[in-house]
This record gives sequence, structure tokens and C-alpha cells, in this order.
Amino acid sequence: MSDDGESRERPDDIADAAETDWPLVDLIWSQGRPQLPYLGVSVTSLAFGTALDMADIFVLGIAIDAMFNGQVYALPLVPDALIPPEEEPLAQLWFTFYLLLGMKVADILAANLSQITRNVFAQRFLHGLRIDAFDTATGLELGFFEDSRTGDVMSVLNNDVNTLERFLTRGITGATRVVVVLVTSMGLMVLLNWQLALFVLAAAPLIAGVNWWFSQVLERLQDVVRSEVGDLNARLETTLSGIDVIKAFAAEPFESERVAEDSRKHRDARWGAKRVSARHRPSMRLISGASLLVTFVVGSVWVIDGAPLWFTGTLTAGELIPFLFYMQQLTGPMRWVAGVIETFKSAKAAAKRIVGLRDVDRRIDDAGKAELGDVDGDVEYDDVAFSYPGSGSGGDADDEPERVLDGMSFDVEAGRTVGIVGSTGAGKSTLIKLLLRFYDVRGTSGRSDVPRAQQNSPSSEDVEEGAVRVDGTDVRDVTRESLRRSIGYVDQDPFLFNGTVAENVAYGLHEDGTSDEAKRAAVERAAKEAGAHEFVERLPKGYDTEVGERGTKLSGGQRQRIAIARAVVGDPSILVFDEATSHVDNETEVLIQENLDDLTEDRTTFVIAHRLSTVRDADRILVLDDGELVEDGTHDELLEADGTYANLWRVQIGNVEALPDDFVERARIGDDD
Repeated sequence: MSDDGESRERPDDIADAAETDWPLVDLIWSQGRPQLPYLGVSVTSLAFGTALDMADIFVLGIAIDAMFNGQVYALPLVPDALIPPEEEPLAQLWFTFYLLLGMKVADILAANLSQITRNVFAQRFLHGLRIDAFDTATGLELGFFEDSRTGDVMSVLNNDVNTLERFLTRGITGATRVVVVLVTSMGLMVLLNWQLALFVLAAAPLIAGVNWWFSQVLERLQDVVRSEVGDLNARLETTLSGIDVIKAFAAEPFESERVAEDSRKHRDARWGAKRVSARHRPSMRLISGASLLVTFVVGSVWVIDGAPLWFTGTLTAGELIPFLFYMQQLTGPMRWVAGVIETFKSAKAAAKRIVGLRDVDRRIDDAGKAELGDVDGDVEYDDVAFSYPGSGSGGDADDEPERVLDGMSFDVEAGRTVGIVGSTGAGKSTLIKLLLRFYDVRGTSGRSDVPRAQQNSPSSEDVEEGAVRVDGTDVRDVTRESLRRSIGYVDQDPFLFNGTVAENVAYGLHEDGTSDEAKRAAVERAAKEAGAHEFVERLPKGYDTEVGERGTKLSGGQRQRIAIARAVVGDPSILVFDEATSHVDNETEVLIQENLDDLTEDRTTFVIAHRLSTVRDADRILVLDDGELVEDGTHDELLEADGTYANLWRVQIGNVEALPDDFVERARIGDDD
């Protein structure tokens, strides 16, 4: 990796979405404003304590000159009346002792106050930031997660927030110490001998220039480091999620090499930043050390032989020794500033990604939308056309999007059961995603930021037409929350959370004020409706049995029935089963089917199925092909029509000899994929 990071720079979509050049300031002001008084107290007390800690050598130098060299005992901010006269050196000694003791006590108290208030600020700020970042992530469109890697989002919520914690607990402290030590040291040096202080300041432009150059390089490198962290997290998350497949194909060595490659990239990115940082610190020490040696020689000559060069006046040993001490103190900030800059640049890169997650243009905005209210269950698709964002031939947003649905129109009366069938890629799941508002029917390549008034404008490219309505209300005009409360959804691969059976079923309840007893009753009632109650009762702890991560302690059929119970526990008016029996055996399918008949009796139900036996008894079956509705009728009517559905039925029952040649050819070359 090159030192400037240019060879490793890569785009970071989340960071690039940030709409500010000051992400750290933006986050602290927007998220930590209520806690800023704690930060103010922390910085003030730290500055006060650090200044007191450094002032003791100044006091000692003045006291030594007063007691042993006949100099006047005068201290800034201390009234002369409090200082014993020159004729009482012993009294001056005890005055100095008690003054230094008081300064040290105040220093310790200020340091403790600074640490306590700093931690209060940091932890409260980070708690709010974590919650806000999580809420922001969960408030993004589903399409964002389909386009982004889970590891990148996890990196923002975990690694980037932790990076900010290091900055808040160490970086701000380090920066405060750097400033206070520099200002205090220079101030006391001026009080000791302003001419020698100006001489020392001659090296300041060189130091500032070196620090500025290193800070620019480190900022670029830290951006690369944060991106590589996201890559590595994405690889680890994907690998662990597919561990069963990896083991089934004995692919551990292959995956290990892929993880090793991403880890090497992450190592190289971090090494590039560390290498630059390692050069920064010695450079600062070299400059500050050289300045100290030169000042020592000049000052010593001044004390021994009088003012050298262009200097005037006198310089005592009691002034030179504290002066050299404060010069030595300046080397500390020179060393610290490298770490402070590295911490700041790392925090800025992390903050940029956190702010980018907030500013990404994929947020759900239901502001001003109405509540749907009680639903009868009438559903209408009115000439719906839809394309996924970036679904062009090259996957580029500038390519013409490929239509997934085109001219989709049908009405479903409340309480009817509708089967949706078709080949893979026909648009079945997309149809339901529009009903749930996982995506919206909208214009300009599916972007949600296009105003409704412009979505069907003839001047818009890739205008997406039509509407999806529930009880005559366009689903885009109501909040997603109220809409989804009216819909129970069961996926083909049901996701169960790591918790108990009861907790997973109760996830479908939307009544926050419901008592525990009422929740338990609703959970058991839903489980009975879904045909899950009997097997749940046989589990070791019944409804309080832990299901494991993603429900791994349950069988596929058990997970599916728990998912069905979760879908109906809130008593929705509309049910959606998306391939709900595709991953279960025939016996389990029969059990689920028996329960579905009762579940769907008074609800509008959509059943997406590859197994046509699942929808055979539906009131109505919609047949999709390449994004279009090609057939509509009952099972018997569609068989009699001898079209696409009839061919699919022949495949299901094994009568492939009766299939027409064009259907077989299309399946062979994959036209339906």
C-alpha cells in the first residue's frame, strides 16, 4: 500500500451519503446536545487541573530565586500581601509548601471531576447514538438492505460507534491536554523570559506544517480502513450465516482463504495508517528535541556570560531550569498530537459512515400519512407497473430498468382466498411486496424521493403507473405501520428470533399496553389456530422453551407453524403466505393446509405457491408469467382453459409427456428465470 492511500481508496456508499463536511460536530450537536454541559465541565476541570499540575515548577523556580538568589518573590494571581517578606526565608519556604500542597489537592479534585463528567457525557451520548443509529437502519427501505451488505451496516452500528467511544473517552482528553499544556507552557515561558520564548516559537511553523501534512494523509487512510472493516465484517457475517452449506461441501479451506484475503486487505489498510503514524511521532520528537538542545545551549551561555546574540537583560538559573522544564513539557504534546490526530481521523471516518447511514436517500418517510384504521379486506391492483431500482441489463442505475410487473390489474373481495402461481421470476413475490409497501409503485426507476405529483408525469423517464388499494385507499397514502398491522405475513423461510416460543409468537402483537396475561392468552389462541399448540406443549418448557438462533432447535415444520401463529396473533384482516409450505415435507404440508382452511375462512388471503396442491381449493388463482397476469380463475376453470396453469399442473403430477414443445423449450433455456 502506498503511504498516501491512493492505491487502496475505494468508494464507500454509506460514507459518501453523508451530507456534511463536519460529521463529528454534526453528531455531537444533533445527538449529544443535552449532554454537552457534562462535556463542558469535563474539559474545563481538566484544563484547570492540568494548568495547576504544570504551575508547580514555575512556583518552585520563583521561590528558589527568592530564597537563595535574592530575587523578588512575586507570583501571578497571588496578592503580594500574602507572600512573606524577603527577611523571612523560612516563612517563604512554608508558604511555598502549603501553596504547592493546595495546588496538588485542587489538581486531583479537578481531574476526578473531569473523568466522571467525561464518562457521563460519553456513555449517555453513545447510548442515544446507538439507539438512533439502529432506529435509522430499521427505518430504511427494504431495498437498501437488498442493495447493501449486512456486514457494512453491522460495522456502522458496532465498530464505528465503538470507534467514537474511544475518541470521546481518550481523544477529547488528549486534545484538551495538548492545548492546555501548549498554552500553559508557552504562557509560563513568556512570564519567565519572553525573549527566549519567542526564540522557541521559531520552530512552530515547521511543527504545524508537519502535523498538517500527516493529518491529511491519515484522513485518507482512515477512510480506507473503515471501508475494509466493513468488507471483513460482511465476509464474516456471510460465512457464518452459511456455515451449514460450507460444512456440507467441505468448503472450509476455500472460505478460510476468502476470509484471509479480506483480512489481509484490512491488515494492509491498518498497516498503512500505522506506518504513517509511526513516522509522525519520531518526526515530532526530533524537532522538539533539537529545539530543546539549542535552547539549553543559548540559555546556559546567557546565565554564565550574559545575554548572547540579540538578547538583552539577565537570565537566572531559577528561570532557566523551569523554562527548560516547560520546553520539555512541549515535547509531550508533540508526541501526543500524533495519537490525537490519528484518533480524530479514525473517529471522523466512523462518524462519516454513521451520518451517511442517517443521510442515505432510502429512508421511509410516512410523515403526514393517514392511519388506515379497521380493514374489511378488499384489495385492488390497478394497472400496476414496477421495476426494481438499478435492475437494468448492466445493473447500473443509468440503464433502463427491467419491468418486473407490467399492467397488473385485478380485484379481490374481502374474505376470499387467492392463489398466486407462476414460474420463477414471474413477479409473484414482488406483487405482495407492493401490498406490504416493502416497495412503492412510483416513478423514476423506483426512487421513493420523487413527489407523488410527479410520479406519473409524462416527462418522467421509466414512469411506473398504477396503484395498490386496500378498501379503496391507496396504500401509499397511509402509514406503513397501520397498513402492516392489517396484514399477517408468512415467508417461505420463516425467521425466528433467539428467544422463547411465546416471545416469537407475541412478536405479531401490536398492542403495547396489553397485559402479560392477555398476551399469553392471545399467543396460545394463535398457536391453536396455527396447529402449533400440541407440539409446543410437548416441548421441555412449553411456550417458554428457547428456540435457538433463527429457530435452530425446532424442525422446519415447527418453525413454519410458529411463524403462522405469529402472523395471526394480531387478528389481521389480510393474510399472506409466500411459499409457506415450500420447505416442509408432505405430511407437514397437509397439517398446515388443514389449519389454513380455518385461518383463511374470514380473512382475505393471498397464497403464493410452487406446489399447486396448496392453492387447488382457492376461491381464485392468478397465473403470472413474465410480470403479466395471463390467467385468472379456479383450479378447474384453468385446467379446462389448457394454458400456462394446466402445463404447470402437468409438471406437478409428472405428466411431462403432455407438455407442449414451446413450454419445454422455454424451461430448458431458462426464459422464465
